[in-house]
Amino acid sequence: MSKLGAMPRSLFWRMVALLLVALTIAVLAMVLLFRQDRAGLIARNFSEAKIAQIEALRNALNKMAAEDRSGRPFMGLQMVGREYGALLVPVDRRPEIGQMPRGPALQPLVDKLQEQLGRDTEVRLGMRMDQPVVWIRLNVGPEGNTRGVWAGFPIRNVDSGEVPTRLWITLGAVLLLLLAGTYWFARRLAKPLAELADAVDKVAEGKRPDPLPVDGPEEISRVARNVNRMAANLEQLERDRSTMLAGISHDIRTPLTRLRLASEISVNDVQSRDEMAADIDEIDRIVTQFLDFARGTPKEAPEQADLQIVLGAIAHKAASRNLPVTWQPGPEALVVNAYPAAFERMLMNLIENAHRYGKPPVELAVRRDGAMVDIDVLDAGDGVSAGDVERLKQPFVRGDHARGGTMGAGLGLAIVERLAKWHGGSFDLLPRSGGGTVARVRLPLASSV
Repeated sequence: MSKLGAMPRSLFWRMVALLLVALTIAVLAMVLLFRQDRAGLIARNFSEAKIAQIEALRNALNKMAAEDRSGRPFMGLQMVGREYGALLVPVDRRPEIGQMPRGPALQPLVDKLQEQLGRDTEVRLGMRMDQPVVWIRLNVGPEGNTRGVWAGFPIRNVDSGEVPTRLWITLGAVLLLLLAGTYWFARRLAKPLAELADAVDKVAEGKRPDPLPVDGPEEISRVARNVNRMAANLEQLERDRSTMLAGISHDIRTPLTRLRLASEISVNDVQSRDEMAADIDEIDRIVTQFLDFARGTPKEAPEQADLQIVLGAIAHKAASRNLPVTWQPGPEALVVNAYPAAFERMLMNLIENAHRYGKPPVELAVRRDGAMVDIDVLDAGDGVSAGDVERLKQPFVRGDHARGGTMGAGLGLAIVERLAKWHGGSFDLLPRSGGGTVARVRLPLASSV
């Protein structure tokens, strides 16, 4: 499997490992706290009154042992146990019972019992019906005839008021830490991924993204470095292309200028001279189209433009180039964010295309549609079939009726499509009611409108 294919699995297992470590630490902490709180609960059960009760029990057992020495059997342990709330088991019947207390939590209790009851007192912990039991060995009887009895004291079920609140507080704190750690880890992964997605979107739109930070997980930082390298390479290619195109423009237009001057001087026939001048103008127009299409993002800054004013100026300019346009301004100011030169080039391409491939009259219209504005260039030609719309917006594609002698590179509509996207809008070709084509540029209105 490739490295890119293995990258998600690496991140996944890293996250799983971190969660397992966090859960293990949480479980160990909970076990430790549970044992400490249980030890605290046990210790609270052995108050001074409880120890006094144990001493009274031992005195009662000593009395029974004395009576047993006088000939009466050492019996009645259960009855005494019920009286003192203890479980009594002779040591000779069960020499070992329960387990030694472990850990430092119960050591103070053991020390306390040995101090009160004697250093030979043994303490054990056991379970009886899911209930912890503290077993204390009591040595009873006269010296020389000492017998041992295990006295078990069950630790009653915890009442609602005795629930160790520290346990619940710690549990909540551990859960909050786990959630905070999970959130931090998710943000640590999501933030560079979001930045990476934004950078890729900008590259897809032909824009130069800001350099991505290369910290974070190894796989993401590697992708970020490659995206930065790719963006730098694309920018270098764009600079090289701009330099090359500038050279091509100069190298082609210089001989075109010489041809124009030569035709004016050496060609006597007026019609031939006009045809040669028209061909030279057409070649110059095609070169301009190539340059327009090959340009990257616009080098000019966007400005807020009132369409009623800007479109009027474009209609006047088109008329001065023998491309008459019918334009009727409206009363409402419609303001868009536009790159002035690119916006004019976009509309002039549509007007020229309408005159070249459609039929007059050519009209220019604008109307508001909510937060958008539609700019239409209408002609009265044969129209464009719906199946040809997307094809005609591709570079170097021309309609069938335009192949019979009309020159052109097939870039006019492709340039319009690109310029419309630069302005955050879209471009489409629609059938006109009554015949003809509607070339529509749809742009967002400026936010202040």
